[in-house]
Amino acid sequence: MTKLSLRNAIRWSALSMLLISPLSGIAQQVHTANWADGVERALVYRPGDFDSKFYRIPAIVTAKDGSLVTVADKRIEHNGDLPAKIDVVSRRSTDGGRTWSDYVTVAAHDEVGGCGDPALVVDDKTGDILAIFSHGNGLWQDTPAHISVARSKDNGMTWGKMLDINPQILTTDTNGKQPIKCTSAFASSGRATQLDNGRIMFPLVVREKENPNFKVYAIYSDDGGSKWSVSKNPATADGDESKIVQLADGSLIMSIRNRFGSLRKFSFSHDRGETWSEPVPVEGLPDPRCNGDIIRYARDGKDLLLQSLPGDPNGRNNVAIYVSNDGGKTWPVKKTVVTIPSAYSSMTILPDGSIGILTEESANNHYSYDIWFTRLPIDVILAGDKK
Repeated sequence: MTKLSLRNAIRWSALSMLLISPLSGIAQQVHTANWADGVERALVYRPGDFDSKFYRIPAIVTAKDGSLVTVADKRIEHNGDLPAKIDVVSRRSTDGGRTWSDYVTVAAHDEVGGCGDPALVVDDKTGDILAIFSHGNGLWQDTPAHISVARSKDNGMTWGKMLDINPQILTTDTNGKQPIKCTSAFASSGRATQLDNGRIMFPLVVREKENPNFKVYAIYSDDGGSKWSVSKNPATADGDESKIVQLADGSLIMSIRNRFGSLRKFSFSHDRGETWSEPVPVEGLPDPRCNGDIIRYARDGKDLLLQSLPGDPNGRNNVAIYVSNDGGKTWPVKKTVVTIPSAYSSMTILPDGSIGILTEESANNHYSYDIWFTRLPIDVILAGDKK
């Protein structure tokens, strides 16, 4: 190891023990695994900030100008899901995640209800960023939330009014014109997807009256997010929060949270998300019933898939990044990111090729979370955990 590398290793080892939060000057405990050169951490959302008791449900994208844009639930009064007094809020970074802007409100609670479970996607054609979220009820009420879309035209600095897309996709009326007839629904948080032809897509989790299972549909737009359509069949008859990634050959994988099993489930589409295969469990991807992210990464002429999930198959602990180099068939590499109770995560590719990941990490107890940003060079991830 060179002297410079040794100094860096010492510096990051010390930082892994204690970090002074730029938000308040209060010492924050930092938990991570196998620090290495180039790995950096910053606290982005913390209980108590911006007049909120809790924060949950992170999402992150890299904007067209290279800035990092994040959103999360501002759970003002308690840490429960919708319906509750929840706002979708955002912070952005223009220096690769080292420092973060003031909080900006994307969508505020109102007389309809709270706004939560946000997902983000960047429209590569226009540079607009779309935030997709639920407005009003949660999954367990008898009236659906309003699945809504807000748009930023300036790389996440400001956000426009929310658009309710329920009239296009779902209804409680069995005779309604909308394709989905349901009791309630919510959009999967974290990341939406844009395909190579410009189609924007996100998974929608649907609850039907007297059906204990949750169907998951793909919802898509071919005009940048104004008009929305529904896949011809659900990708699973019983799933939860899911993510969609496109492979180099144009096919799609929906990575589906497993409600009752122990492995992640994959469903496949070969017609840009209009129809989906029967889902199958994926060996090598343990899933303790938690939301995670999946992205495609091109390296040396080869496509990799990165999947983030808690690394403990028995519970929400030790969020890790798993790597596949064969289109998701096998997952031989696992890089642990944090080593404490930790839950939802969202990833993005930074302009320098490193990976940025937002993770919910235990704060005061298992269900109160700080949301941290970690920047990892791809080589650190591919090296995996030391045996």
